[in-house]
Amino acid sequence: MIKSQWLSNSILCLSVAMLAACATKPAKEESFIPPGIQVVPENKISINYSLRHNAYLFQLQSLNDADFSAKSAVNEKVIENRKIARDKYISIANRIYDFAESYKKTKAGSEECKSPFNIRMEKNGQVSEVQGCRSNDESGELGKIIREGEILFYTEQ
Repeated sequence: MIKSQWLSNSILCLSVAMLAACATKPAKEESFIPPGIQVVPENKISINYSLRHNAYLFQLQSLNDADFSAKSAVNEKVIENRKIARDKYISIANRIYDFAESYKKTKAGSEECKSPFNIRMEKNGQVSEVQGCRSNDESGELGKIIREGEILFYTEQ
């Protein structure tokens, strides 16, 4: 009797372990665009944020592996819209992704926010969004990323 109970418990434990292994989520992406990728997939990243009474947009878009662009707008008026170099696109897209993932893990939403932001990342038909308040970003990382992105408009490809 003890042997049969042990055997049935062992089989039950093994079954539960196998189900748990199958039910676990796949590992999270480590970067938005993996380093060394041959072809960059079509994607779009938009950062919407408010400062004072103005609404700003900084957007990166990859239509195919040869067409990378960045756009900046204030109050829905396009200020800059130009093509950028592939390596710079990948670099800033990954910085935005890293910031968004880090912010999701560490920051809780606040009830009142005078400087909200929204990051929307679209890739392979999947959309993820992160919303927050710039005042919760003590390191100022989002502002640094946006400034670096805007510098792309004034540098050579």
